[in-house]
Amino acid sequence: MSVEKQAEAGDVAHKVEIYCPSCNRDVDETELAAQKCNDCGEDLSTPKQSVTIAATSVSTIGILW
Repeated sequence: MSVEKQAEAGDVAHKVEIYCPSCNRDVDETELAAQKCNDCGEDLSTPKQSVTIAATSVSTIGILW
């Protein structure tokens, strides 16, 4: 399962991917709700997560000190 948030003005974009802690397969919403991996049967009460954060720089042109 993947949860993404696009960057908005003054914000940061991020993506969270959720995996089974046993077989490392990407799980879907139904598996997460049932807290059981369909492939290996492992408990998903504490799934593995991969978080990606994308930040951009802000131009300093036009900023007065």
